[in-house]
Amino acid sequence: MATSARARPWRSATAATVVADAAFALGAIALAGEAAVHIQQYASLVHGVRWIGPLFLANAAACMAAIAALAYPGTRQLAAWAGVVISALALASLIVSYGREGGLFGWREGGFRTAIVFAVITELAAAVLLSTALVATAGLVLARRDRVPSAHGEEGIREDEPSRHHQLPRLGAGSERTA
Repeated sequence: MATSARARPWRSATAATVVADAAFALGAIALAGEAAVHIQQYASLVHGVRWIGPLFLANAAACMAAIAALAYPGTRQLAAWAGVVISALALASLIVSYGREGGLFGWREGGFRTAIVFAVITELAAAVLLSTALVATAGLVLARRDRVPSAHGEEGIREDEPSRHHQLPRLGAGSERTA
C-alpha cells in the first residue's frame, strides 16, 4: 500500500482545504483588527487631519468590504487579494509617514505608540494569512484537477496526461492529422 502524497492526493487536498479555510478565517479576523485600529485612531487622533482622516476611514471600510466578501466562496479569492493589497498599502503608508521629507500628505508620525504596534501586527498578520490562504487554495485547485476516480471508488492521479512542461507537437498549415 502506497502512502505517498502522490498516491493519496485526497490527503493533500484535505490538508489544503483545512489550511485555506483557517487562513481565510484568521485573515478576516486580522482585517477586523486593522479596521478597528483605524476607526479608533480616526476618532481619537486624525479626524481633523486633511487627507489622513478620510484615508483611515477608507481603510476601515475597505477592510469591512473584504471581510464581507471573504464570507462567500465565490468571492473569497478576490477578497483575499484585496485584503493583502489593503494591508500592504497601509503598511507602506505608515512607513512613508515616518519619512523625513514631509511624511504622508504632510502627516508625520512622531513615535511608535501602542496603536501603531497593533496596526502593524494586524496588517502583517492579514497580509501573511491571506497570502497563505491564496497559496493553499492554488494547491487545492491543482490537487483537484489531477484527481480521477478509480474503479474502487478511491481517487488517484491522472498518469495518462502529459506533464505541464511537455509540449505536444503543433500541426502546421496544410498538415493533416492521421488517425
